[in-house]
Amino acid sequence: MKRARLPALLPSLGFSLSALAVALAGVSATCIVGVVTLASGCGSTGNTFDGGTGDGRDATATGDTGSGPYIPPLGDDSGTTRPHACVNLECQQQVCTGAAKTTVTGKVYDPSGRLPLYNAIVYVPNAAVQPFSAGVSCDACGAAASGSPVVSAITGPDGAFTLENVPVGANIPLVLQVGRWRRQVTIPAVNACTANPITDVNLLRLPRTKTEGDIPQMAIATGSADPFECLLRKLGIADSEFTSNTGTGRVHVYRQNGVDTSPPAPAAGMLWGSVATLKKYDLVFLPCEGGENKKSPGQTQNIIDYTSAGGRVFTTHYGYVWTAFAQAPFPSSGDWTPKADNNTGDKTITGDVDRSFPKGDAFAHWLVNVNASTTLGKIQLEQSRYDLSKANKPPSQSWMTTKDYGTTGATPKSVQHITFNTPINAALDDAGQPLQCGKVVFSDFHVTTDAIDDSLGSTFPKICKNDDYTPQEKALAFMIFDLSSCIQNDDKPPTPPGIPR
Repeated sequence: MKRARLPALLPSLGFSLSALAVALAGVSATCIVGVVTLASGCGSTGNTFDGGTGDGRDATATGDTGSGPYIPPLGDDSGTTRPHACVNLECQQQVCTGAAKTTVTGKVYDPSGRLPLYNAIVYVPNAAVQPFSAGVSCDACGAAASGSPVVSAITGPDGAFTLENVPVGANIPLVLQVGRWRRQVTIPAVNACTANPITDVNLLRLPRTKTEGDIPQMAIATGSADPFECLLRKLGIADSEFTSNTGTGRVHVYRQNGVDTSPPAPAAGMLWGSVATLKKYDLVFLPCEGGENKKSPGQTQNIIDYTSAGGRVFTTHYGYVWTAFAQAPFPSSGDWTPKADNNTGDKTITGDVDRSFPKGDAFAHWLVNVNASTTLGKIQLEQSRYDLSKANKPPSQSWMTTKDYGTTGATPKSVQHITFNTPINAALDDAGQPLQCGKVVFSDFHVTTDAIDDSLGSTFPKICKNDDYTPQEKALAFMIFDLSSCIQNDDKPPTPPGIPR
């Protein structure tokens, strides 16, 4: 590749030789990206963090492609043109000729390696990825990803991603992330100016144990009618990660009136009886207890305060006691009509996915992609109930309705699944968006009792079947990972984290 001489190149970059002399104070000229040829001393034989190796310029990796060092955009947010010195893996990015690109492609999966994941963040870090702080936190979308990404992408409804302008060389680091699920892996080699597909599912799945990566700190209070704990296990979380509240597992099991553990699990009241205890967890699951077991004002207020601080709650069916019968503002999330179906039992219905917002449309396509649906926007559900007639927007987003409980005109009477961000009555930021970082999910369908088999044992996890996901378990799994994700306005499509300049 022909190199331009420095004086001749300066005018096209928008600054003079004298201006460059000032900018170069204390910086080696051979490290100015986009100005001169990248020298091997410009961080190209190693990094200040545990990143890739090799200078990324060895044409023998893909043949003589005529490629050169990648030239990141020059300038800052104000539009002022200025030189930009490459750092670490930036120095291994390359410019390709013609339409050629250096890409890395693949699909991100749940820990089991069976379900591709939507809206997973994928990036190449350019610095050490920092550990998460313990306890509940405000994880709103738009915050910078840890590790100063060089390139980033998010997965689509098929779980697929494409990274472009990826640093070239051996042992390139890659981060997979969904909220506080995070795994750091290594790509053995990235070749310049060509496609680099990753087909090893085991390399692109989320962690099964805390030794493999980051898993959110979760709590579940087992309920008699919804073996939700078996779904968490089916996601691929290792049995060793399910422990009591005094254990080191990433899922702490409490018992309300559902399946117990051996030794016995602590009482669920210990979980929701203290907001300080709730705030130890990133995600809390409160599945159906088989009856309308109303909670005390103190307990429901603890859930409100927990979610207002950034906590995430997933509740099902009779779990409406945490929303419909709570203090303001939770009841304003919808028109709650508990037992509107007179608790008629195991009703099979067709759920209609709301495709009017970006995530809803992605959900509909995802269900088809994972064979949970044969018709776009529809899914068959077992053991459905009718306890919610309308999702009030704001604050709530309806994800699924059904006409199988009747209609009012053309409007379905039953809403099967809603989410709302918290705090509901949040202050607004400078852009007029609510300052929210928590979330509540309510589903009027849940994991069916077919997920357990008493012949396998009487305690969790032995009692759980080891079969594949059912269609509605796949739908619930999608919602678990959406609950885990950063908080955003769902009227807008998700975007990947920004690239520092």
